[in-house]
Amino acid sequence: MNTIYDFIVIGSGISACTFASLLNKRFSDVSILLVEQGRRIGGRATTRKSRINKILDFDHGLPSITFSKYTSQDILKLISPLINSKKLIDISSDILIINEFGIMDNLYTNDKIYRSLPFMINFCEEIINQSIIPKNINFLFKTLIISIKRSNNIWELKANNEKVIRSKNLILSSSLIAHPRCLDILQTKSLPLRDAFILGKDEIVDSVLMETSKLIYIMRKVYILHVLNLALVKNFNHEYLQIYFSDQIRNDLNFERIIFQGQNEGSMIIVLHCSYINNLIEANIDNILKSLIAIFSNYQIFIDLFLHAKFIEKMDWRASQPLKYLLPKELQWSSRSNIGFCGDWVDTSSCIGVESSMNSAIRLAKLLN
Repeated sequence: MNTIYDFIVIGSGISACTFASLLNKRFSDVSILLVEQGRRIGGRATTRKSRINKILDFDHGLPSITFSKYTSQDILKLISPLINSKKLIDISSDILIINEFGIMDNLYTNDKIYRSLPFMINFCEEIINQSIIPKNINFLFKTLIISIKRSNNIWELKANNEKVIRSKNLILSSSLIAHPRCLDILQTKSLPLRDAFILGKDEIVDSVLMETSKLIYIMRKVYILHVLNLALVKNFNHEYLQIYFSDQIRNDLNFERIIFQGQNEGSMIIVLHCSYINNLIEANIDNILKSLIAIFSNYQIFIDLFLHAKFIEKMDWRASQPLKYLLPKELQWSSRSNIGFCGDWVDTSSCIGVESSMNSAIRLAKLLN
């Protein structure tokens, strides 16, 4: 591949898509390549097609998006057209919480909680579609970057399939190749970002590596269940419902939240998120179902769903959400090496999660001349 892109972005999640779309609006003739390990756009916000049953689609990583009352005008410009066109809908009333006594109530919050229609993957697609010349934003899927180097002011990225891609500028929307966790995930002995620089060559990159090494991540194990009883699902009367578990349940069982997502042919996918700080603990699916039945013992409709639920898939998210020691925003761009950083691992002070991720991408796009 002889093409030299103007920008290569590692990742194709919400932050990467926000950055690419806004950069395209500022410099529409710039060529951009988003490199993604997964099979589709969206990163953790992508929508998965079941490997077992191809007609099933479900949002397994990021089931909703929260925006605070302090949402920036830049983000509002991006999401307002989606809200007005009903492609992004407010589901705050469908977000509940259940405690250890089996009492369920609305999750009262000042924030607005949305989901993209028909699936979460469509949020990233719509953000890209807001660019001026979408054809200048390219994608390379099923590609994991394992090493990077900078030679003659050009970035060279080597993928796990031996493919080499080149660019004038490099953007990391994921901290993976700059964080020690990649040593285990990539089965490598050194950090790819560290290998690309001699210590002292770029003070910003040195600081990024030092600050990023402090990051602590929440890890998640996601259990995916399928309910084929169409009459039972129809009686459930919820096309989409999300229930958080109380702190006590989370401490005892690691259950974080559970999502009920109706399917086009009338069945239902149930996605259980279990969160961990240190190690991903393997749980027996029969014990999980027994625990769920006990928690929801006051609600027969949920008990019936769990009794008919069949386990179909499981996913491990080894670094799904950063905690503490976020990257200072002052380190987002190095003009010396033409490398930038965005994502939910960047500190934008007033917000967290998707909102923080988008704000970091917006800020980075504005920094470039």
